[in-house]
Amino acid sequence: MARGMICAVLFTLFMVSLNAEPEPDIEQLELMELTLPQVVAEALPDVGFEMLQQLPTRNQIAMFDNRFRIDNDVDEITLLMFRRPGSPAVILVRPDGSKINLHNAEAQNVEWHASRNYDLIHIPKPMAGPWQALGRILPESRIMVLSDIILDVDPLPEHLMSGETLKVTARLQNAGEPINARDFREILTLEVIFISTNNPDYDNFGRGIIQVAQFRDDGRGLDERARDGVFTGEFQLNFAAGEWVPKYLVKTPLYTREVEQAAVLIHPIPVKPELIKAEHTEDSHQLNFVVVDPEVKARSLILQGRIRYPDGDTETFSLQRPEQGGHRLQLEHRGYGSYMVEAEAFGELANGREFMLALPNVDFSVNLETFLAPELERLPEEILAEEAARLQQQQKQTFPWGWVITVNVLILAVGGVFIFFMLTGKSWRDLMPSKLKKTTAASKSKENTQGSEGKSEGPAAKKADLDDILDLSLPDD
Repeated sequence: MARGMICAVLFTLFMVSLNAEPEPDIEQLELMELTLPQVVAEALPDVGFEMLQQLPTRNQIAMFDNRFRIDNDVDEITLLMFRRPGSPAVILVRPDGSKINLHNAEAQNVEWHASRNYDLIHIPKPMAGPWQALGRILPESRIMVLSDIILDVDPLPEHLMSGETLKVTARLQNAGEPINARDFREILTLEVIFISTNNPDYDNFGRGIIQVAQFRDDGRGLDERARDGVFTGEFQLNFAAGEWVPKYLVKTPLYTREVEQAAVLIHPIPVKPELIKAEHTEDSHQLNFVVVDPEVKARSLILQGRIRYPDGDTETFSLQRPEQGGHRLQLEHRGYGSYMVEAEAFGELANGREFMLALPNVDFSVNLETFLAPELERLPEEILAEEAARLQQQQKQTFPWGWVITVNVLILAVGGVFIFFMLTGKSWRDLMPSKLKKTTAASKSKENTQGSEGKSEGPAAKKADLDDILDLSLPDD
């Protein structure tokens, strides 16, 4: 009862402040994608919305496609419905089909404030069941509930860092007492998501929504007791640094509760590794871990992890005392190949909060180009040019170019003469001088004469000899 009176008073003050302050910037709300804290802080900077953030109505109901469901345990709801500039006020449809609008709200005991681009609606004792909102509603709209059933989540610590592991505890309560979840068939699950604010000044611009973890009320892990309505777990900020809005969601068969906390800033990894490779095989590689975040106490930092060598061997390490320039880790040279260093950091912030975070793996390869080659007196190009000239000169001196040319000329000459005789039908005598031709012809004529005489005498002599031999006949006496 007292809580309802406080809410009514604050709501009245809120309505007065709304009437006193100017309207928000229409174009800004239409063009920018803002979360509720940004819309409240930028589009509607007045005392009323500051009070609205402090009300015990930070528990929300999920809205999908302009539809939402209200359970029996909801005492009051506050709807902050942003719509397109210039569009008419929204219309609410109850589960029984009846409608609530700006004109009949007062008659139905509903407080309604309509501006040019948003509607702020307060409904006491809303009807349980599925509701629907009609209008050109923007996704920045929220439905906050005042109920005995609430989801209470511990706030995140200050100065969060990428890679950090956080522990979170959430309690699902009814009138301040833990809900007996043993009556549900299914084990309740707490879902943790982070929503990017799409601030272009940070690295997470355009990252959207990231599902970070899910915790089950099953008594395993960090959860102490099963089905006691208390969720305890841890998750790692293993995503881009920047501005994020943490959101927690619990769904049961009867109701749904959401908690959206204020935007938090996740800083980059506070420890930067610097690698110095060995120049010689007998030296060691050196990895320096340097603290780059001034909020981290460098002397409190403790590093531990393991080294994976190319030969498959692993070695653990622990660095506790920082040296000048950071924590130094020496890595043995185990030959050529890939090296990997896995490390975790434990330390303390300037505000006294202790932290634990996982550093990105450091991978590097060692090959022949890693080590310095001996210094050369002359450039390789000069040496190669001289060697090429020397080989060319040596080839000129040793190769028998004279014989090659002579043989080729002879082959060409003989071939040319042969082709000439074949084409002209002449013999080699046609190429002799005329005097030599006459002498040769006379000699040839004489030989022919002698040969003919010999041929003529030969048959007569042969005939005479034949007669002498054959005249053997006797006289006719």
